[in-house]
Amino acid sequence: MASQTRSDSPQRTGFRHTPGGQLLAAIDRLASARCIEDVIDTVRATARKLLGSDGVTIILRDGDFCHYVEEDAIGPLWKGGRFPMASCISGWAMTNAETAVIPDIYLDDRIPHDLYRQTFVRSLAMAPVRQDDPIAAIGAYWAEVYEPSEAEIDTLTTLAQAAGTAIENARLIDQLNRALADTELARDELRHRVKNAFAASQALARLVLPAEHADTLSVRISALARAHELLDEKLARETSAPLADLIAAELAPYAGPGRLTLEGPSIVLEADQAIALGLAINELATNALKYGALSRPEGRLAVRWAMRGSYVSLDWTERSGPEVKAAAENTGSQLLKQLIERQLGGTARRELAPSGVYCSIEFPLSQLIDHDS
Repeated sequence: MASQTRSDSPQRTGFRHTPGGQLLAAIDRLASARCIEDVIDTVRATARKLLGSDGVTIILRDGDFCHYVEEDAIGPLWKGGRFPMASCISGWAMTNAETAVIPDIYLDDRIPHDLYRQTFVRSLAMAPVRQDDPIAAIGAYWAEVYEPSEAEIDTLTTLAQAAGTAIENARLIDQLNRALADTELARDELRHRVKNAFAASQALARLVLPAEHADTLSVRISALARAHELLDEKLARETSAPLADLIAAELAPYAGPGRLTLEGPSIVLEADQAIALGLAINELATNALKYGALSRPEGRLAVRWAMRGSYVSLDWTERSGPEVKAAAENTGSQLLKQLIERQLGGTARRELAPSGVYCSIEFPLSQLIDHDS
């Protein structure tokens, strides 16, 4: 039977008068899709109306098979079916990355005629979704011999292109959500391991140290654990941390009342900067406990900070401690330099003076944050 273009169908007349705004609305809905199911639902709800066809199908590529995942038609088609790529027209469209337009399916050898005789379909257009390496296809079907107009084919291919972009976006969102979930799982595991490490350290101290030393070390380990937990909870809830709270939490396990002076204006750090600076402060405190002012009861520590333009300036000053040899802090100095220079983009200058260790740190504030807002 010769192909013909029908112009007397109410559906196709309706198509000619469908405003371009409906296609733009469909594309807008696809752009906001957050999962592949949203993409499929949008195509199903809009394609047939936009094309004036008697049916539409959405097909996803599943390895070497075509999976007919959804349809909207005047009669049943192949929803839920899987067919080899080489044996169906959707597979041909995806393999060749080309839209197939078939005015009469019984005159085209690419069509499995026996399968189509069970349906109302007599003509079709099949567009691949994503031009490079197609991942799906959208099919439009008519119950009579019909040759779709150029405008209808353009609409189908435009919808397919928009669906391809939407599917890619949905997959990226899914990957991001999985990555965030994996990150949170890793963070929970890290929290668990840190708590176990603190508990194991306390138990080991009680086993190998005299009671008076074990009790002192246990108290210090408990303080470290509390400081770590407080900082972790705060940074998990918020995206920033006050500098004063950060320093106080990091130093509380190392210096008791009367040994520590903290002075400076209200400055709030973003989470990434807070973590890096917290590690740097912890490194300075650990070295002070091993070799510097905090290794003696009479030792004192003063930490003062200020804003100099867009830079945070922090001074670490130890007093009344032993003279620190350069070799004793060599490893700590390297770690401190990496934290300040690489992660904070700042500078660190240290002096191992006879009166005590002095360290000056400067780094740019990522974002000026109003602490009172």
